[in-house]
Amino acid sequence: MKTILVPVDFTSTTENAVKLAAEWAKQYEYDHIILLKTAEEYEFDYLHIAEGHSFVNEESVNNLIQRTELLLNHLNEIIIKNSPDTKVSKVINDWAITRSINDLLKEQPSVELIILGSDDQPSDSFVSDNIISIARTSPVKTLIVPNGYTYSAVKNILIPCDINGITKLERLFHHKSLIQKKDVQLTFLNINTKEENNISEQTKNELKEYIHQHLTEIPSNIYYSYDKNIINGILSFAISNKTDLIIALPGKHSFLYYMANRSISEGIYQNVNQPVLILK
Repeated sequence: MKTILVPVDFTSTTENAVKLAAEWAKQYEYDHIILLKTAEEYEFDYLHIAEGHSFVNEESVNNLIQRTELLLNHLNEIIIKNSPDTKVSKVINDWAITRSINDLLKEQPSVELIILGSDDQPSDSFVSDNIISIARTSPVKTLIVPNGYTYSAVKNILIPCDINGITKLERLFHHKSLIQKKDVQLTFLNINTKEENNISEQTKNELKEYIHQHLTEIPSNIYYSYDKNIINGILSFAISNKTDLIIALPGKHSFLYYMANRSISEGIYQNVNQPVLILK
């Protein structure tokens, strides 16, 4: 049973992610969606009795339980409306979100995809605030959905790649079920950060032949661009060229490459138009 996991909170980013999950399940034949709600400490009111001790306000706990039940029922209805044949499970966990996800993945080996809602500005979205840690620790591919995104069938896929590390594309070849759909067009993009760094025709031909060898039956184009900032280059290209999905590969041109200096968060929050699929 192919399964999608969607961590949820009480914000509009969650509802948007769940809508996409339902559509994604239909398009890519997923049978099961799990909605995961984890505890968020700031949701509780504390009564401080003495130094070093505190007790949770019982009324706040009851209100949270009711709100959580209403939320999960509402999200369940969204999925049923958009993908009536998809099974929906609801999971509530008191652990931190990254631990909850990784524990659930061990219990549910059928989970092949995590879908996360993100916001392009500071918000109250607990899931959005934890996107980097989730994407970094998840052993399965992760789809990040901007809050301003409206679902459309995936036809045009942008794949930023490093021409000096073309073997990284092997990760893409493992996901042919995603890119072999009817009418899908692949666009590979290499961005130079040094304007004078010319790429030889031989190197370009090697990339072209490598892609053709593994993806003979799938239409594709290769583009070369210059930008001092790779993230800006990717997003600018995606805006200027019709793009339904960005696939982030391991290596230099991956969003994950920038985690150490947090540019990944800048890239995610700047991207308000296209979902980003991070392969593992």
